[in-house]
Amino acid sequence: MTNAAVSHQIKQLEDHLGKKLFARRNNQLTLTDAGDNYLPRVRDALRALEQATDLLMDTADAPLRVAVPPTFGAKWLVPRLYRFFNQHPHVRVEVSTADVQDHGQFDLCIDDRQVNAPNLRVEWFTSTDFFPVCNATLQAAIRMPQDLAAHTLLHERGGRHLAHHPTWRQWLDEVGVPQIDATRGPAFSEALMALQAAIDGQGVALGQGLLVEYDIAAGRLMRPLATEASLRLSYYLIHPHQAAEHAGFALFRQWLVDEVARSGGRARNQPPASEVF
Repeated sequence: MTNAAVSHQIKQLEDHLGKKLFARRNNQLTLTDAGDNYLPRVRDALRALEQATDLLMDTADAPLRVAVPPTFGAKWLVPRLYRFFNQHPHVRVEVSTADVQDHGQFDLCIDDRQVNAPNLRVEWFTSTDFFPVCNATLQAAIRMPQDLAAHTLLHERGGRHLAHHPTWRQWLDEVGVPQIDATRGPAFSEALMALQAAIDGQGVALGQGLLVEYDIAAGRLMRPLATEASLRLSYYLIHPHQAAEHAGFALFRQWLVDEVARSGGRARNQPPASEVF
């Protein structure tokens, strides 16, 4: 800004205040008594404005921290994530599969566990059904639920808070084959490993419809049975209230909602009555 422009701005301020803030003495500008009283208060206000601006710019540039379960991240989120970056290349996202104990440490968590904390907002995101999946080699030999008795069952067990996840025992009982031994076969702490074992032909996994559609579309997994069961698992969007201040939060949340709505018909658009918050 030129000296003339500065002088013009000073004159405008003095005209607005109705007081002289500067006096010219010996070709130098000095503060008047009014200016001397005005300066400390203005300086504090300008510093606060500068700090607020810096904080806002830092927040805008900071990555959006997202936490997801490993299988959800690998099988649902990551295969679609490029579409978000194509739409919003300026938003930085960091995805973690850490076992979240404090959801407030992240800007957004996708979790199959409900939490109840005053500093968090929890909203139902989607739900998924469960059905057997295997590779193409095993598919031909499985025509009805009873045929599963001749195959290795792959289990998800003992990992991240899995007590509420549907099991092979529940699925077999519900479709009318309680005589099949549901304890057979190896168990994995993450569904991701059970699904990989199924892809490799090591047995039959009980897959979440939402999380196996990518592998089914690619031909890596097959759904050998059309048998339906009522077993379902819900996912929730969990975030601290202040996360909405992040420049990318609303964009990412809306993208998630749009993606799950177009996700293969597995996701229901309305939550169960018991899960309306």
